[in-house]
Amino acid sequence: MNNVFCIIPARDEEEGIKRALTGILVGSGLPKSQFIVVNNASKDQTPNIVKQMGFLSLDCPKIGYGNACLVALNWIKQSKLNPKYIMFCDADGSDDPSDIRKLIQVIEDTGADLVIGSRTIGVVEKGSLSPIQIFGNALTCFLILIFFRRKFTDMGPLRIIKYSSILQMKMEDPTWGWNIEMHVKALQLGIDIREISVNYRKRFAGVSKISGTISMSIRVGIKILYTFFRLLVFRVHP
Repeated sequence: MNNVFCIIPARDEEEGIKRALTGILVGSGLPKSQFIVVNNASKDQTPNIVKQMGFLSLDCPKIGYGNACLVALNWIKQSKLNPKYIMFCDADGSDDPSDIRKLIQVIEDTGADLVIGSRTIGVVEKGSLSPIQIFGNALTCFLILIFFRRKFTDMGPLRIIKYSSILQMKMEDPTWGWNIEMHVKALQLGIDIREISVNYRKRFAGVSKISGTISMSIRVGIKILYTFFRLLVFRVHP
């Protein structure tokens, strides 16, 4: 598993990030050197805690999940590293660390290009997914079924992808359209996508940056739909 880099965007997670990173480190079995924690314009002590724990911490001054992921991918490229896989994981403790091993095992055993952890077919702690998140996921998966004739159950953030595949995608979304951009481009490129069940729990502290308020949830939903239909028009080609 020395060929996996795990990217963890983090914004204002000082209350729970130490516990989350400790769990991820122990549960994944990956060495600390293979984690990249991206400070996404935090206003609290998140980056200092990450550095004190000995993890690589990169700064992303522009708010946005996609921006943070792009900073990490750019660092990997500039460092002339060539991992086989890139994993994406949340910093709030909602992901089950044991599922990281599971995703790595599946992508290695199957030879798939992209493996996505589905929370809706796994064990979900009550209250960890808001009604708006559940509805948004269902709507997005329905659109994918209509336009691509492929059935999926979730746009979960815990996922692993071949490094060569994500380079081929030329990812660019700076905010909340990152996951759906990856999903749609993967379908357009005809790469092998697998979906497996993962567990999901309540975040360790604070409120979700996406579903914490109704107004933010609506903004995120609009952005995801916009991204989906934009990619249908300006599709990526192999």
